[in-house]
Amino acid sequence: MFKHLMVATLLSLAAAACSDVDKMANQPLTPPKPVPAWSSVYTVPYDSMVTCLAAPAASGFVVNIEPGSAPGTTTVSYVPQSAPQAESRYVVKRVPDGTIQVDWIRVGTVGGLDWLDVQARQRANRCGGIS
Repeated sequence: MFKHLMVATLLSLAAAACSDVDKMANQPLTPPKPVPAWSSVYTVPYDSMVTCLAAPAASGFVVNIEPGSAPGTTTVSYVPQSAPQAESRYVVKRVPDGTIQVDWIRVGTVGGLDWLDVQARQRANRCGGIS
């Protein structure tokens, strides 16, 4: 009796697993959303922060401004010319309390770029009026 119950249970579990796999196979794969390396909140005007971050950087960096997909959001790419595979960007967002939030996002798994994260934060702090 126990064997029959166990076999029936295992068969129903296998059938359920197969139906989940079939459902997943029909859905498009979406890459995971990148997580910010750091985030900071600033009290300067939104336009001032965007303009400052989008200003030409020191030699060796490519800076581009891109309108955000949501209102009140702007993306500023900040990529070292020596490591173009290190796709990185600031995402500037208006916060309802009147402040702005800046997220620093580095896409991919390029290692050894802590210096870039530090430099990006220093730049954002200067633009945000923080020494």
